[in-house]
Amino acid sequence: PSEKSGKATQFQLSNGMKIVVVEDHRAPVVTHMLWFRVGGTDDPTGLSGAAQLFEHLMFKGNQKWPNGELSKMVARNGGQDNAFTTQDFTAYFQRIAKDRLPLMMELEADRMVNLDLSEMNVLTERDVVLEERRLRIESNPQSLAGEQMDATLHLSHPYGRPVIGWMGEISTMTRDQAIDFYRSHYAPNNATVLVVGDVTPDEVRRLAEEKYGKVQPRMLAPRPNVPSPPRLAEARMEFNIPGT
Repeated sequence: PSEKSGKATQFQLSNGMKIVVVEDHRAPVVTHMLWFRVGGTDDPTGLSGAAQLFEHLMFKGNQKWPNGELSKMVARNGGQDNAFTTQDFTAYFQRIAKDRLPLMMELEADRMVNLDLSEMNVLTERDVVLEERRLRIESNPQSLAGEQMDATLHLSHPYGRPVIGWMGEISTMTRDQAIDFYRSHYAPNNATVLVVGDVTPDEVRRLAEEKYGKVQPRMLAPRPNVPSPPRLAEARMEFNIPGT
C-alpha cells in the first residue's frame, strides 16, 4: 500500500518496514535515514543506556565490513554518516550522491542482521560510552542538574532515566544482553527508512525491495507502556555537586 501526502510518499514492504520518500531535485544528492523505534524508554530495567550503547555498536561492522569500515566506506564514496539516540528512537543517516544510495541501503540492511557483537566489541564500546558519560555528564554541572531533575519529575516512568544511562548500570552490560537487545529491536518491522533528495518514489521502492525486502522480520520486545503515577506532593530539589 502507498499514499501521497504533500511532497511525501509512503509505502510499506512485506516485512513490515515503512518507507517515506521526499523528492528534492535541486542537487544530485540524497539523505538516507534509518529510524528504529527503540530508545532510552526501551532500555531493560537495570540496564539504562542500552539503546545509546547500541548506537555505538552498530558502527563496529561485521565480517564483510570489519570494525570501522562502514563509516570509511561512506567517506570513500564522498558521503557523511552519523547517528543519534533519544528517549523514543535511534536514527542512523548518510548524506551522499544519489548513485550511491544502493550501497547505503546495502550497508544498513547488512548490519541489521550481521553485526559483529563479539565480546571485545561490546566491552570496548561499553568503555567508550562510560567515558562519554564522564565527559558530557559527570564533568558538566548543567547536565548533572538536568539529569537529577528528570529523575525527580518522572517518578517511576522510563523518561526519568538518562538516555546515556547511569554509570553503575552501563558498566554491567554483557555480550549476551547486547545480543538480546539487538534481536529484540533491530528488525525491519521496527524501522522506518526516510529518503530525501534527487530520487523518485518508484526508484526508492525498487531499491528498498531489493536491499531491505530480503531482511526477515523478528519478534519484537513489547514497548513499555508505563502510566505515570499520580503526583500527590510537591517536588523540590536542592542540587549540590559533591566536592565543591
